[in-house]
Amino acid sequence: MTHRLLLIGIITLGLLLLPPTGRSVAAQTVDPICFPDVAAITDCISPTFAGYWRSNGGLPIFGYPLTPTSRVVAGEGIALTAQWTERNRLELHVANPPAYRVQLGRIGAERLAQLGRNWATEPRESGPLPGCLWFAETGRNVCDQGQGLGFRSYWERNGLQIPGLNSYQRSLALFGLPLTSAAIEAGPDGSPILTQWFERARFEWHPTNPARFRVLLGLLGHEVRSAMAPSSVGAPWDTVAPFGVEISRGMVAATAKPLAEGGFSWVRYNGVLWAEVEAQRGQRDWGKLRQLEQELTTISAQGGTTMLVVRTTPSWAQAVPGKACGPIRPEALTDFADFMAELVTRYSRAPYNVKYWELGNEPDAPYTIVASGEPFGCWGDERQPFFNAAAYAAMLQAAYPAIKAADPEAQVVLGGLLLDCDPERDAAQLCLGGTFFEGVLRAGGGGFFDIVAYHSYAYWLTARYDWDLRSPKWAHRGGNLLGKRDLLQSVMARYGYQKPLIMNEGGLLCYRADPSCGQLGFYTYQANYAVRLFTRSAASDLLGAIWYTLNGPGWEDAGLLGPNQQSRPAFQAARFITEQLRGATYEGQIGSGMLEAHVFRVDQRRISIYWTNDDSQVVVPLPARAIARYSMLGEPEPLEGATLTAGFTPQIVVADR
Repeated sequence: MTHRLLLIGIITLGLLLLPPTGRSVAAQTVDPICFPDVAAITDCISPTFAGYWRSNGGLPIFGYPLTPTSRVVAGEGIALTAQWTERNRLELHVANPPAYRVQLGRIGAERLAQLGRNWATEPRESGPLPGCLWFAETGRNVCDQGQGLGFRSYWERNGLQIPGLNSYQRSLALFGLPLTSAAIEAGPDGSPILTQWFERARFEWHPTNPARFRVLLGLLGHEVRSAMAPSSVGAPWDTVAPFGVEISRGMVAATAKPLAEGGFSWVRYNGVLWAEVEAQRGQRDWGKLRQLEQELTTISAQGGTTMLVVRTTPSWAQAVPGKACGPIRPEALTDFADFMAELVTRYSRAPYNVKYWELGNEPDAPYTIVASGEPFGCWGDERQPFFNAAAYAAMLQAAYPAIKAADPEAQVVLGGLLLDCDPERDAAQLCLGGTFFEGVLRAGGGGFFDIVAYHSYAYWLTARYDWDLRSPKWAHRGGNLLGKRDLLQSVMARYGYQKPLIMNEGGLLCYRADPSCGQLGFYTYQANYAVRLFTRSAASDLLGAIWYTLNGPGWEDAGLLGPNQQSRPAFQAARFITEQLRGATYEGQIGSGMLEAHVFRVDQRRISIYWTNDDSQVVVPLPARAIARYSMLGEPEPLEGATLTAGFTPQIVVADR
């Protein structure tokens, strides 16, 4: 349509007038804008949109935030990161140049469509009127209602602050073209009011207000959002079952059969090494990834959903010389973005089918204590605010648009966080790594990833007390798994974000793989922990939990398989709980004190999982219509009487609904 072509022309003109971009990409620190003194406004304008909101009119133009940032399906069917405000919807279009990444929804057009009005079929005006703005594209005049007051003056006096645009173009970018003529209409409360609709706004004339408030913008954000039906377009991870495993590079062929038998969906694979592929700047040797290509093909063929870790900085791009695990020099960020664009283009399609790209692994580990060749770390720098998180945010800002341009369906995963401590409990100076995630958000990185990943391990001790809950650094928050989740969610809430989380490295560890662990029953307790970990994950709002690793014996003897890739009890337990909870809906937790029990619904059956968090035993009534009882390994056990004695070893009861 003509008006769409005009808007495209405006954007193109703006792009031509932008100053040339260099190879350096810098992260800008922006705080959220919050309203603690305003009743009922609990969300903040997120850092992704805060600068835009403030510099382009603030409250009168956009209104208060209605939601945190989230994934929405915009009016044209495109899935975007967005935030609803009272008068509009702020959208992040990451593939655009920086000046055009934040766009406004065509909220006026969307609301008219909701009301069943087709503005294009309404009669056009005959031509320009004296003293009015004439828009030939839609056949509408925009006029003042008084001397220097009214719709024309308001349209002309407000506009987006985009470099290179004149005042007319700035107003057009903010409000869009007029879609209707000014007319008396029933307002939202039913009273008559002079109204004119624009692509991105609804102008209302309130003649009894003070002069500066006689033109007000309708609360279209609230109206459109309230009238929307729940989206039928789900998140891309909605079809992925919540449990998974990591497989080390070079071990896929040996574990392909157990992968299929286990029924695991997520498969984390570590990974692609940028330093290996592009050892010399501009010279990429994709032949280095032939084995990786075979392994990605196998994972996909076995039904796995790959989460591919990308890490290591080539020597020519290292911000800290000799630290391949560390940050990228600012002038090399464009190189990394180019590398990611080509990588995603190659491996997002069949037969590899990679849609989840994890940038780094434990980037919050400090470079000073991590050897360069380690498969994790190491962006952390105690000399920099928030442990050098701004450098990681700058990398996200460079890579994210390139990834999305290569594959709009790609999902960018924040490098799994170590989170070695809780900065809200420990003094910040004693828990620098714990501030890294907040630093990423403060530096403007929050709009440049889709999923937050973190790690959660527990070390085994012989005492029969839940190993996760008693973690010294996280016991005050309810253990590693849920305590770290709570911290990340609270930090995101402060900055106006709402993103899904996944625990993508976890397991029960034998300290230094001491041979005595096996002699003392470690492998049985590992199975016990697998049931607890996967059940708690399914009972929470996590996307899932990934065990490190499927292949054995694994780091700290944590593998689900043994040294010869033979099944361990933990594999049997993980396989059984994955089978039982496939497609499950969580109904709630029962029990109190040391008894922990979770109830799930699967089709016409109810699955109840019981254990105690110490060595105590608790007698509980069996669920009504119980039909089967299983050990944590999936072995059938007798149903006797009307009660069950729950103990430290998990038990599973299936009942008809």
